[in-house]
Amino acid sequence: MTDDLRSLDQPRRVPTIDVLSEPALDQNTLRRRGTGLRGVDINRTAGGLTLFCPIAGPGDIYLVDINGNVVHTWSAPVPPGRHAKVLANGNLFYQGKKEGGVSIFPLWDVYHGGLLMELDPTGRIVRQVEHPFHHHDASILANGNLLVGAVERLPDGAAAQVRGGIPGSEAPDGSIWGDVVYEMTWDGEIVWRWSPADELGTADLPLDEHFEREHWPMCNSVEETVDGDVLVGYRSASTCLIVDRRSGKVKWRLGPEEIAQQHHPHMLGNGHVIIFDNGSFRPSSSVPYSRVIEVDPKDSNKIVWEYKDTPLQNFYSPYMSNAQRLWNGNTLISEGSFGRIFEVTPAGETVWDYVVPYFYCFPDGTGPESSAGAQNAIFRAYRYKEESFPWLG
Repeated sequence: MTDDLRSLDQPRRVPTIDVLSEPALDQNTLRRRGTGLRGVDINRTAGGLTLFCPIAGPGDIYLVDINGNVVHTWSAPVPPGRHAKVLANGNLFYQGKKEGGVSIFPLWDVYHGGLLMELDPTGRIVRQVEHPFHHHDASILANGNLLVGAVERLPDGAAAQVRGGIPGSEAPDGSIWGDVVYEMTWDGEIVWRWSPADELGTADLPLDEHFEREHWPMCNSVEETVDGDVLVGYRSASTCLIVDRRSGKVKWRLGPEEIAQQHHPHMLGNGHVIIFDNGSFRPSSSVPYSRVIEVDPKDSNKIVWEYKDTPLQNFYSPYMSNAQRLWNGNTLISEGSFGRIFEVTPAGETVWDYVVPYFYCFPDGTGPESSAGAQNAIFRAYRYKEESFPWLG
């Protein structure tokens, strides 16, 4: 375990007043509280190796064991366009940020991607494809193609029907950019497209009043379901949808009556949907708090499992984050805003707790106040069995 706090057993020193010297105490709050492995119950953890990518970093991706030791590092050629995950062949699927591309509104510079690549264990690019309007998430379908979240400029008529959001917060040219989902080959060919504006209409997914109108309705997750359909999460509208791949019709929906600014909804093998429910602006509570829920779509969206902390505010990430059901029934959770990754049992007991020790800064002047200063934030974390990496030796 690492801990940046000074030991109480050390002789006490009286600091001198010298503006050129380093502060006597680390001024980064998260780092001062301690980083690295914070605790492990070796008998109840699922074990395995945990993958994460610091969001403000240059493209460093880390794989750590259950004791918090780094067992492998990738150095991607570009900064992250959110995150990375491991493929069945042991290579890495990495979403990179294409620098110097089009800037369509202020926040676009923070969360756009644009580069989708497969990296071998050495970080060499095996294959790569670009899409200038990709953002937040992409995944690889069972057929080998890519499922890509992207934006298109809404026609003026559709933009005028967008409800909610902060008044006057459209893009600088007055436009609103709407989300689309593409199925795309590795050669860049679009073979399937789905747009909520076309299927539902822009009035159907009103934005939360705290979000800008420049981007509607803010897709942050695109995943294939066990049935081959598409599960999409819209943060600014606090809504998750399952779209029938053949007809384009929405076959399942969960909205702001239950979730608030959620991330990474995805389907488990049993057909349930697990969701990181961020809860920044939860209408039913005056206290912001996060939770993880498992929902049964076939039983009136019944919540069959839930994790939250006591008191509620002890577990909270205003943005990013995810949860992953592990092979022994435990759940890995990333409290992404604060770089914390932990594992809980079905009863909600913590059996592994790790804080990302790598702090980076976004370029000066990039993004909102939440992007300022050194941070260890991550978009997602994933846990894998050790046999997923036969090349580790």
